[in-house]
Amino acid sequence: MRSAVTGSETPDKWSFAKIFPSSTLSLREKIRSALVAFVGVLLTGWVGGQIIDGGGLKTLLASMGASAVILFAMPHSPVAKPWPLIGGHFISATIGILCAGWITQTWIAAALAVSLSIFAMHLARCLHPPGGASALIPVLGGESVKALGFQFLLTPLALNVTVLLLMSLLYQRLLLAKPMQQATQPGIQGTRPMERLGIQTEDLRAALAQMNEFVDVGERELNEIYNLAAARAFHREFGAITAAQVMTPVPLTVEFGTELEETWGLMQKHRIKALPVIDRGRHVIGIVTQSDFFRHARAEQFRSLGGKLRDLIRPTTTVTSDKPEVVGQIMTSPALTAGHAQQLGELARLLTERGIHQLPIVDERNKLVGLITQTDLIAALYRSMTTHFEKQGTP
Repeated sequence: MRSAVTGSETPDKWSFAKIFPSSTLSLREKIRSALVAFVGVLLTGWVGGQIIDGGGLKTLLASMGASAVILFAMPHSPVAKPWPLIGGHFISATIGILCAGWITQTWIAAALAVSLSIFAMHLARCLHPPGGASALIPVLGGESVKALGFQFLLTPLALNVTVLLLMSLLYQRLLLAKPMQQATQPGIQGTRPMERLGIQTEDLRAALAQMNEFVDVGERELNEIYNLAAARAFHREFGAITAAQVMTPVPLTVEFGTELEETWGLMQKHRIKALPVIDRGRHVIGIVTQSDFFRHARAEQFRSLGGKLRDLIRPTTTVTSDKPEVVGQIMTSPALTAGHAQQLGELARLLTERGIHQLPIVDERNKLVGLITQTDLIAALYRSMTTHFEKQGTP
């Protein structure tokens, strides 16, 4: 909508996008959540029908439909966790039973049951919106439901919640499981470098507390959203710089059978700390670093390191040897590699999160074409920032 006075665009509060906001979920995710919800509710009702005589609310509670929406369409929500599901339903249902038994005015009992349930769920840290429905059912469910009394908590409530919970846990384990990123350097305490930059978990927790209202997303999901948005912003601001533009092309390499003395000599001569280990087809089979040499030298004290290192790299003149003689015996394998088309942000994340200083770069045939170090990344980032600020006119 355009303003008649200024000719500029004015916000349209009745726009289609605001009335019907778009979803970021793919069609596949929407179909999958609907199918799993179908199976979950069907199984819950079937189990209830096999154990409980009767039908309707005695077999399957209406509040389970609302829980199914949360568990299968919003599985990462804080209200979809096991404790909110269990505590929310049972605390609310207990309050509903007490209100139905003590208060004769139906609408007063209903309003009090819901309001007290909300307060109790907040206190117990188990807010689960369908719990409000479980509080209403003992009040509005008719004489047959009221006659159940506290047995309502066992059948059908406990039965329904148990089946739906098991289905939810199975769904999250089989279909929603995501591999957790783990550092490759055991024994190092504290956060990783990427975690020390920008917004941290404590910042998110403090922001949520400052808002002083319930937000239907957890800290972990907020952190993931932030990281994805930051990566997208980095790409927008600094362009799609790829490994091929940053790497050192055709780096020095060694093979499995290269002697340790020759390898150490190359590293000292060219002042490098790592060499990719390749086969005859130039496929990366490992990487050898100064740390590999030091580790196999087995020097207990720094003063003995020089002698131990000389003993390690000196070739053995006898037929047999009780120490490593070639690179393949001390290299780190398999080596982490990256594709030549991978972008700068991805490379920086790999290096920092894995705690490594160099990364072999391979082509589409998985053959070595270059090597990227942390120094290369810093130089590339500096050049990108300089270009960006020049375009922005910032001195």
